[in-house]
Amino acid sequence: MSETLPVTTASPGRPAGPPARLRARAALSAEWIKLRSLRSMLVTPALAAVFCIGLGSAVCSNYVHSWPAASAATKAAFDPLDTNLNFLVIGVLFFGVLGALVVTNEYGHGLIAATLAATPQRGLILAAKTALLTLFALVLSTVIISAVFLSGEGILAGGHLPHVTLAGPGVPGRVLGAICYLTAASLIGLFIGVIARSGAVAMTSVLGVFLVLGTLLDNLPHSDVWRHTVPYVPSNLGDALWLSHPGTSSLASPAVAAAGLAAWVFVLGAAAACSLRLRDA
Repeated sequence: MSETLPVTTASPGRPAGPPARLRARAALSAEWIKLRSLRSMLVTPALAAVFCIGLGSAVCSNYVHSWPAASAATKAAFDPLDTNLNFLVIGVLFFGVLGALVVTNEYGHGLIAATLAATPQRGLILAAKTALLTLFALVLSTVIISAVFLSGEGILAGGHLPHVTLAGPGVPGRVLGAICYLTAASLIGLFIGVIARSGAVAMTSVLGVFLVLGTLLDNLPHSDVWRHTVPYVPSNLGDALWLSHPGTSSLASPAVAAAGLAAWVFVLGAAAACSLRLRDA
């Protein structure tokens, strides 16, 4: 008696499509080709590395030269890792712009229609972009932070100033927090780019979110509303991950900051997914 083999049939009127695993692999391959072929994906990381490493080293060198004339109060308040990683205030903009360019380049050159035609599953497109950008930004931020840390602390040590090593108390967490902050900034930039669809609007929004918004709100009167909102804007949450004095009036604790930054990424990701699904190309 012969055995009957199970047969997979498609729904009436709908042809059977490729398995989800193959669709995901194809989407990742297509997005990787686009990512590595964009000139901005080479120029922006290079500028970010040169700017961040150069600025971190320059700030540390400046402290070495000015240290003999520094006041006792300045020396007492000096924190070597805060000084070394202070470039994050500006460097995070490079990562936000990097994320925005991943998608706004396609809208700017009219390629998004071809992308949607080749992969009708719009959620899959966004997921592929998000996964590749996360990996790319994580590697890039790790390289940059490591280079800045080694060069900056080496300069401070050579100048006989207070310095730290990765084995120092709290140092690994703050270094990891800096890496996570830059990676999250790239994802926020990506989702803003999906929503804005314009390179100029997306970059302006990134500048506003990470530089202007926090600066403006920090200068407002510290009311009860201020204390329950301002510490949770993205720039303040990111600062809480690497600065040496979390828990102040304008900064949350590192654990709360990590959860808050993840919430920003999730909410903006959900908004970007809805925007991509509901709007025409």
